[in-house]
Amino acid sequence: MLLLCFVCVRLRSSVFVCVSVFPLWLAVEKTIPRRVQWRMLQRTLYRTLLAAILTPFVTQLVTVAQQPAAQQPAAQKPAFAPGDLLPFDPAVVRGTLPNGLVYYIRKNTRPEKRVMLQLAVKAGSVDETDQQQGLAHFLEHMAFNGSRHFQPGELIKALESSGARMGPHVNAYTSFDETVYMFQVPTDKEGAVDKGLQGLADVGAALTLDPKEIDKERGVVIEEWRGGLGAAARLRDKQIPVLYHGSKYAERLPIGKPEVLKSFTPATLRAFYTKWYRPDRMAVVVVGDMDPAAMQNKITAMFGAMKKPATAAPERTYAVPLHDELLVEVATDPEATQSSVSILRKRRSTDEKTVADYRGGLAKQMVFQMINERFDELSRKSDAQFLGAGAYQNPLSPDVEAFALGAGVEEGKIQQGLMALEVETKRVQQFGFGAAELERARKWWLASYERAYNEREKSESGSYAEEYVSNFLQGEPAPGIEYEYRLAQVLVPSITAAEVGVISKALFEDKAEVVIATAPQKEGLAVPTEAQLRDAMASAAAVAPTPWNDAATGRALMESIPDPGAIKDRREIAQLGVTIVRFANGVEAWLKPTDFQNDEVLYSLVSKGGASLAPSDKFVEALLSPALVQLSGVGGHRAVDLQKLLAGKLARASAAVSLSTHAISGSARPVDLETGLQLLNLTFTAPGNDEEAFANIKKQLDAVYANREQNPNMLFRDKVGQVNASNHYTAEPMTRERVAKLDRDAMASLYEQRFSNAADFTFLMAGAFKVDEALPLVARYVGSLPSKGQSTASVKDVGLRFPASIERAAVTKGREPKVTTQISFFADPPPDANIVTRLSSAADVLEIALRDILREELGETYSVGVGFEQETFQRGGGYVAVTFTAAPENLQKMTDRVMQEVQRMQKDGPTADLVNRAKESALREHETGMRQNGYWLSRLQAAKLLDRDPVEHMLGRTDRIKAVTRENVKEMFVQYFPMNRYTIVTLQPEK
Repeated sequence: MLLLCFVCVRLRSSVFVCVSVFPLWLAVEKTIPRRVQWRMLQRTLYRTLLAAILTPFVTQLVTVAQQPAAQQPAAQKPAFAPGDLLPFDPAVVRGTLPNGLVYYIRKNTRPEKRVMLQLAVKAGSVDETDQQQGLAHFLEHMAFNGSRHFQPGELIKALESSGARMGPHVNAYTSFDETVYMFQVPTDKEGAVDKGLQGLADVGAALTLDPKEIDKERGVVIEEWRGGLGAAARLRDKQIPVLYHGSKYAERLPIGKPEVLKSFTPATLRAFYTKWYRPDRMAVVVVGDMDPAAMQNKITAMFGAMKKPATAAPERTYAVPLHDELLVEVATDPEATQSSVSILRKRRSTDEKTVADYRGGLAKQMVFQMINERFDELSRKSDAQFLGAGAYQNPLSPDVEAFALGAGVEEGKIQQGLMALEVETKRVQQFGFGAAELERARKWWLASYERAYNEREKSESGSYAEEYVSNFLQGEPAPGIEYEYRLAQVLVPSITAAEVGVISKALFEDKAEVVIATAPQKEGLAVPTEAQLRDAMASAAAVAPTPWNDAATGRALMESIPDPGAIKDRREIAQLGVTIVRFANGVEAWLKPTDFQNDEVLYSLVSKGGASLAPSDKFVEALLSPALVQLSGVGGHRAVDLQKLLAGKLARASAAVSLSTHAISGSARPVDLETGLQLLNLTFTAPGNDEEAFANIKKQLDAVYANREQNPNMLFRDKVGQVNASNHYTAEPMTRERVAKLDRDAMASLYEQRFSNAADFTFLMAGAFKVDEALPLVARYVGSLPSKGQSTASVKDVGLRFPASIERAAVTKGREPKVTTQISFFADPPPDANIVTRLSSAADVLEIALRDILREELGETYSVGVGFEQETFQRGGGYVAVTFTAAPENLQKMTDRVMQEVQRMQKDGPTADLVNRAKESALREHETGMRQNGYWLSRLQAAKLLDRDPVEHMLGRTDRIKAVTRENVKEMFVQYFPMNRYTIVTLQPEK
């Protein structure tokens, strides 16, 4: 189930910018994974498209480039018959063992020295009986609590000792229809791969399901259920029965029911395991840096030992009925903070097996893209009837999918939002799409296929594994990017306006419709009734739409190309492969060519200063100033016109302001690098300042904070920020009153102040380029930026100070029986890389230790997090935070246990095993990062801004991690976990 809900970008403490607003019904259950498009390409790229198109604030100028089809050599355009079956990727070794288990094996060296191991089981919550509700998910937990070859907890410890970390590398999920286990392990650590494979094999047929371990895990799963409680869950519980009308799915949320979780017998759990976990319902997926033939032998030996069941696999027929009548659900909640509305049209899923099916899927994605472009343009208008809207398609079950239109709306405007969605559907049904819209969609998809093809040797193992899991579970084709790229060259240019028009009409047919609305429940807010929403649908049907006006500018992105700036000096850092060039305007450019990706270049123009230099009463304006520019556009182009103007390019650039830094960052394909640098130049020299964009910012923020006082989590975050910053102005909560006072002139002025003197900035670039070829472009668009001749960059100490003693605070809000607590210890080390490395290791050690105690031993929380936070260039406000959620009656006991464990670490230090697990994880993360452009860019940037030796900063990190010991970690606990200087902030329910 696609987990799309409203998303906010946190700027500083309590200031958020709403990026996209989606209906809450989509947040079905956190144990349900994001479902994927059937092709790997569409899985990765269509989400990027949605993010780019639907973002009403930080508009990513994502566009595309591709030669017209007529320019492609004829030899690259083979004939494909519509009835041709899609092949299976020949790079994959696929087979079936005699016991029925399917396996997929693919060699892939990204990341190097790693292998992704996954076990997919066709067993989920919909397979449960009434007495088993929640046991599919509970069984997932038991996979780590004892098996034939691993004692309880031993598998996790073994994997962590090899550098795998719980969460990113060792994880699992349970959904309605499946359960999937995922391990990423190193191949250069003796025995790690075998242990991972054996662990998965044990999951399939050798879990011990010890009653004592079951009873210990009950508390953990109950706490996971507890953690999911809140307004979203209550709204979901009202919506799911309507969405899955007449289906067993409506009664089988994977998290289950607490009364069942507390009382089921071990025999009931074993009955589910025995019935549904069988080799003919499983697939093993292995992708990574290994020998496929050797891996095939290991799989045959380990998984072939599973006994073939004597009986056939049980039938699974859990229909989601289609209905003729319109179903409507209006869900409100006192803690809901925003209003939304969606209309879904359910239909039977179709198989995608042939070239004709593939063509239809591509045409459908183009429809989504073009509708979403329209929604994005409409959302920017002053008379917009929604804050943000989107079209998307989700599978509801193996046999039924839903085409949905959803919108976030201002309070009291649910009917207007619904009508606006329906009017746009009528417009598309009646008039289709214009030639220019379709051409932009063609270019986007062709360029996206080209990028995927160019990166075919650089794709991550995880994305391949996900594709093969989907092939097994949903029958989604996996023909391989080489085949898909050739196919796209033929199909995409030939998809016609008439074809997408026919598909659009089918998508919007008035069949099996569901309207779902959500709104806050509060005095004075009129919420529409079901009857009123039906009337709104009827009113929209009576509207006579006009054709869409697809106005586009014919201007060039840059009408005046600047002369290149002069190069003052050039030097090399040979050990890093970095070239440093200083231009006459004072900009120093750090250029790092890499072979990590074939079609990616990342760049950043960064300076010290940020919002610290703004007056305290204009701090919010300083943070929000880049949003004004992004919504307004650059270079005299409106933002919406830029998207059209740049059709044919994959390039972006956007500004950001934090407390102590400000930057313009972006990315581009190598062929689009000039366009990306032009966008960077214009974002610096010609930022927009549009009144309509400013009004849009205020409208969006007003919707976010209209019900701030009703949101327990927002109040909790605000209180933590205030307490830990000693009520500093940077932690002042954002309110509607503050939004109303936003000063557009101040935002524009503060932006201009920060982005005016190029001599303040350092330019960094990493990716697929050659220095001598890229340098002329950098000289033209970065070396020519306006300058005052010398740097004026500085950071103001804003006076952030952590409390000087012990402070406690509580937020009393919420209806659910749960508490969330953050314990923060003052930790403000100097900018010494060795100390920061050791302190980070101490935080990792404490997190592992507390997980073992609070979760595994006591079963009193689902998760506990420990993290070090310190503002760059600001001293006095840093801290290490421990956060957990629990039952109210366990709060004091758990808090005491946290403090006891910290004191034990201070007295005795951590065990060698804990330190080793933390070090191995850090080493593996660094090793992986050294093959990523973003990692190099961020660490080089840190070295420059912090005035560190870049060679030691980059290449010395391995030695710094290896130098972590029990003794120096103990020192970190003594020095940076003071028992006389900490805060405890708790979110507790109302009586």
